[in-house]
This record gives sequence, C-alpha cells and structure tokens, in this order.
Amino acid sequence: MQYKWFSLAKESGQKAAEFFINKNPQFFQQDFAEPSIEAFLPKTSTFLIEEPCEEALQERMSRKALKAATEMYFQILDGGGTVSQDTTDDLLDLLCFHGSRDPGQEANLLSPEEQEEEPPRRKGNAKGRMRRANEPVVRQWREGDDADRLFNSLAEPSARNYCSLIKGLVKYEAADQAFRTYNDMQQKGLRADVSTYNALIYSVNIVRERYEERWDLIQQLLNQMRLEKIRPNLQTFNSTLRSLRYCGMTGRKSCLDVLREMVHLGIEPSMASYSHILSIFNPSNSPPSQILYQIMDEMEGKEFTIQDQDDGRFFVDAMHACLRLNDVELAYRLHKFQETGENWKLLGDSYAQSVYYGKFLNLICQMEGGEEMWKWYKNLVPSVYYPNVPAILNILRSLEVNNMHHKVTDLWEDIRSLQHFNKQELVEGILEFMAREKQTPEMQLLFMPVVQNIKDNIEFYYKAPAPARRATLSWSSASLSNLLILFLRAGELKKASEMLPLFKEHTKTPRAEAMEEYLAVCVEAKDKDKAKAGLSVAVHCGLPKIVEYAENLKSAMTEMEQSEIDVILNEELSVGAEEMKTTQ
Repeated sequence: MQYKWFSLAKESGQKAAEFFINKNPQFFQQDFAEPSIEAFLPKTSTFLIEEPCEEALQERMSRKALKAATEMYFQILDGGGTVSQDTTDDLLDLLCFHGSRDPGQEANLLSPEEQEEEPPRRKGNAKGRMRRANEPVVRQWREGDDADRLFNSLAEPSARNYCSLIKGLVKYEAADQAFRTYNDMQQKGLRADVSTYNALIYSVNIVRERYEERWDLIQQLLNQMRLEKIRPNLQTFNSTLRSLRYCGMTGRKSCLDVLREMVHLGIEPSMASYSHILSIFNPSNSPPSQILYQIMDEMEGKEFTIQDQDDGRFFVDAMHACLRLNDVELAYRLHKFQETGENWKLLGDSYAQSVYYGKFLNLICQMEGGEEMWKWYKNLVPSVYYPNVPAILNILRSLEVNNMHHKVTDLWEDIRSLQHFNKQELVEGILEFMAREKQTPEMQLLFMPVVQNIKDNIEFYYKAPAPARRATLSWSSASLSNLLILFLRAGELKKASEMLPLFKEHTKTPRAEAMEEYLAVCVEAKDKDKAKAGLSVAVHCGLPKIVEYAENLKSAMTEMEQSEIDVILNEELSVGAEEMKTTQ
C-alpha cells in the first residue's frame, strides 16, 4: 500500500507542476537545461502563423496542439481551401492516438464534465483486469469528438483512416464501436493492416462474454488475415494468447495450437508470450500448475529485450507462481534468470519491482532458515527493495521462528530509515516479538534502545499539536502491557512503574500476566509503594485474581501494611461499583 501511495503522490506532484507551469507560463520563461528539454517548457498558445493555411495546420500539429489543429483544419475547409491527403491522414492519426485531446492537457486528468459523461465501465478495464491504484485513469472515447468529426468529414476514408480510427477506439475502451467500424471497412472492400488486427484481437474479451464466442471471434479474425495474406507478427500471437487468458478451459485447449503456429512461422516468443501462457495454465481460482518448470527450462540462460507492452508482467506473474507452489529453489532459478544479461530491465515499473521482490522475500521467509533469510534481506534491502509493513511482519515471524531475536535492533534501524516507525500495526508487532518470551538478561538489555525509542515516539505523537499528528500511533492495551513487561525484564522497575498511570489515563486494561509479573518483581524488590500502585491499577481495571494478588503482597508485609492493602481493595472496588451504577 505504501508503494501505491508513493506512486500516486509522485504522479500527483508531476501533474500539479505541469498545471502550474502551463497556467502561469510568464513565471517560467528561463530555460536552464542544456540541451533544452521542450517537455519541461510552458505550453504556449501563440503560433507563428495565424492565417488559415496548411502551413499553420502543420505548425499546430508539430507542437501537438490538437484542439488548435482541428479548429484550423475546419477553418481551412470552411474558407474554401484544401488540405493535402498526407496532412489530413497525419492529423487523424494524432487525434486517434491521443483520444482527440492535447497530450499535455491537464496531465491527462479527467475534467468534472468528462467524469459526468463517462459511461459505466464493465468489470475490469480494456486490458481485461481491474485498474491498479497507481495507474493513471484511462480516458474513454467520446462519440462525436474531433477524431469522429474529422473522419466523418472525409468523402472517402482510406484504409489508413479506418485503421487509425479502429486502433484509437480500442485504445480508449470503445471496442464495440471498433468492431462496427471494422465491419464497415470490410463492406467497403478495404483491408486492415496487421497492427489493426492485433488491436481487435486484443479487445475480443470486451465484446464477447462467453469463452467459446471469444475464441470463435479470434479465429474469424485470424482467418481473415490469412485470406488477405497478412502475415501475423509477434504482437498478433501475444494478443491472441492474452485474450485466451480470459477463455477458461477453452483457452487452455487452444493455447497449444497457437504456440505450434508460432513455431511454424519461426516467431520467437517474447516475455509477454510466456507470461500469458503461465496465466492461461495457472489461473488463480485453481490449484497451482507445474507449467512454470517447463517455461523455465525453455527460457533459462537466454537474454530478452522489450518487444511487447506486456513483457514487464512475466517476472511478477512467475514469482507469484513460485509462491503458490512454495518452491524456493524455483524462485532462485527465476531470480538468477532475471540477473542474466539485461533481463532485469524487464522487471517493470517500480510498483512491479516491489511486488516481485516482496513475493520473493516472502517465500524465502517461509521456506528458508533464519541466517539464509537474513542474508537475502540484507542483499535486497534497501538496495533494490523497500519492504512494506506486511513484508516486515513476515520477516519478524521468520526471526522469531529461528530464535534470532538479536537482529531486532538492526531491523528497527531499517524500519526507522524506511519511515515505518509510526505504523501502529508494525510497532505493536515489534513489541510483541520482544515480549512474547523471556530472553537472557543480555538480550533483554539489547532490546532497551528499541523499547525506549518506541515509547518516546508514541509520547511524541500525544504531545504534538493535532495538525502535526499525521501518523496514527496511540497507546493500546497490548503496547502498554508489552512495554511494562520489557522494562521489568531489563531490571527497569522505575520505568515500568511509570507506565501504570497510562492505563488509567487512556482507559486501557493491562494483561493479567503483565500485572502478575510486575507485582512479583515489586515483592522481590521489597518496593511496597510500587506494589500498592500496581495493585491499585489491577483493582481499577477489574483484573481477575485480584484477591490472589493481594494475598501474595500481604505475605511479605507487616500488619499495618496489610491493612493498607485492604483499604486499597475496598476503595477501588467501591469506586468501580459506583461507576457501574452510573452507567446503568
């Protein structure tokens, strides 16, 4: 979750910066970059040529000012002028590629008007899956927009015009309209190119619901390519495999035929091909498949380059399969393959990398011993991986199982450097890790810097003014009880006794074993005042075995001191009774 927040914050900052630069270009006139980076300069709305002519249109197109270019195009036509076929085709290509919007328009944010106009989406986006939280919102095609206007104004649209429109419709999630346009193109006897067929195959799962219908439509498109003598390329097969991911058992039966055809045409699979194959035979709703072993046998030792937009998905999908199989040796093979040549470049974006390394380290925590796990942890963190809270909790469990409590100080330093020290779940996990079992006196003293730092952090957030309390650290019964135990075991009775008032102040109930341990230490230390304070808290919080606590204390006291214990019991019990009457 932290990576999603970071990605969203980074994207939001970029959009905000671009918005302010374009909103106030007069403040950003100086260009310090050498060489100049045009994308970082303010977008100006003035042009060198204002008169309606083809040169003015080309100027606006070269600057990707698509709204202005479209207006200029229709001004030329309305004034009786003409625009060459090449320029018209180029303008339609740009409009379809960018969805009839300027590339830098509000950093691709949806305007309130567009949000209202957005039709309800199907489950999953045009790529056949739910949009990730850190992915930008994909604009949808709006019927009647500039691309449609330009296309409809053409007397006889060419095959290139149809292909541009179809690919734009697929890109902006209007697959139904794309197939209608394709059918119109076929009726006019025009031939689509291979990239257009790839786009149509890619979107089959959007326009057909049943698995068999999807495969039938894919076959129709492939047969049409064969009739038109259009040679399929790698993207054709990847689009087919990708659509078969959403065809259930039909996809698994048909996948092998697709692979045989790839071999027949001499087309080498890319990383995306293997990713799709893995997903076809290893769906999340069925037991894990053994297909990854065969894939690794085929891929191991090879170097790959980016050839498809889905190439970056393989390593995450493959590591997820290793985790489902609980096979750490297979994960090591996959990781070694990732380090072969420049295959690491296909790990994907920062979010995909964090998922890959998170699953890898999670599997190591489950399957390896403590020393091996810690070796991998130090190799990966923080050089290539910044663990989130669940990942650190997995590491804690592995350390506890392997009796490696001495590593907690190093882990806490990493937690502080990763800015996770203010996460409630993690703080309570660290305290529970240190307090669950009594360690040697040396180990208990080793815990003290971590314990004191956690206590200071929580106190800081209570003392800080409300606007500064960005984190959600707070006292809980578990954290107070664990701190009490840890101070006692380190021989810090004074600091332990300072925790007692916090139970009453924050209306928290201490754990019974924590109070038993506190009172036992007080009796052993013959500190009767602290013992009375502990008994008062136990009675106030209504802990069981109160009478037993009192009798244990009395056994080491004089008659006068025993009477003081009875007074404490009577006073606290009467107060508790009055409070119960009030609440009733």
